[in-house]
Amino acid sequence: MKLTTVGRELWSGARKAEQLREVGADNPTVQERLQKLKQVEAFRRHGVAWSEIQALVGISRATYYRWKRKLKDEGLKGLKPRSRRPRRLRQKVHWTPELLAQIEALRKQNPTWGRWPIWLALRKQGVTISERTVGRLLAYLERWGRVESVAAFLARSRRGKVKRKTRRPYAQRKPKGYEAKEPGDLIQVDTLSVTLGPGEVIKHFSAVDLFTRFSVAEVHTRATANLAAGFLAHLVAQAPFPVKALQVDGGSEFMAEFEETCQRLGIRLFVLPPKRPKLNGHVERMQRTFRDEFYTRPLPSRLPELQRELNAYLDHYNRERPHRALGGLAPLEFLAMLQEESVPKESQMY
Repeated sequence: MKLTTVGRELWSGARKAEQLREVGADNPTVQERLQKLKQVEAFRRHGVAWSEIQALVGISRATYYRWKRKLKDEGLKGLKPRSRRPRRLRQKVHWTPELLAQIEALRKQNPTWGRWPIWLALRKQGVTISERTVGRLLAYLERWGRVESVAAFLARSRRGKVKRKTRRPYAQRKPKGYEAKEPGDLIQVDTLSVTLGPGEVIKHFSAVDLFTRFSVAEVHTRATANLAAGFLAHLVAQAPFPVKALQVDGGSEFMAEFEETCQRLGIRLFVLPPKRPKLNGHVERMQRTFRDEFYTRPLPSRLPELQRELNAYLDHYNRERPHRALGGLAPLEFLAMLQEESVPKESQMY
């Protein structure tokens, strides 16, 4: 066959195009990388720092030298993107239906078992298999819905347990905006565990009025609803003003008989939300005062004698001990001042 001049030129052009494709000259990525190499070399000739070059061109110093080496060794072909596929791939493990059924049965019998307990159980049965293979088989069974994941099982089990709500027929949350504007408007009550000595633990009932800081306390061996109701009766008898409302936490000692006593006496009962002790801050601070000022002194271990000592301290606290929140007055001094200010001037003249 005789080639004409036009045919020879077409054949030569096609061959050159094929050669260019082989080396990657027509590849957009190759052209882009080549352009970036030229830009970096131009910046380097002008003394631009590598940190600025990386920000301007978008390639690191290591990438520049790697591309440059590839271009020198392989030409434009070295700039072509290469496959990131690993040279060695993990071979898929072919399991038998019998092995899969064994793992499925073990998981169903023990819903919280992961791959290690199941692998150990199979090993004891004489099955030779790796722990990772057991994990992959478990993932296969979970993916196809043949077994339930441990996380899903635990979540479903927790949802199934319904917490029994404690009935509070009278107590309620404190209304928003409720404030103590007069003595007795709100009294906070709480219990305190005190260790007097080895094996000697008592329960200390505390009550403090938010307006006057007047305080009442009792000690008992336990903190029960019946004893709390008795403490409430003692509080009502000792307080020099009507008790209108109480605030307590969710302790069991402030339920049952205590709540019934509040309802019978017409005293409002407010219960704190769970894990909110700071909302009972006045009585919490009062209990710290008891710890620092009363329980740091030598005290008798018998409850009757201890209660007499506590009553003497409360008398001092309510009558004489200055309180910073009351302008340096004791609670009963502050109460007397309030009562004196409430008396009309006309009645003082007679």
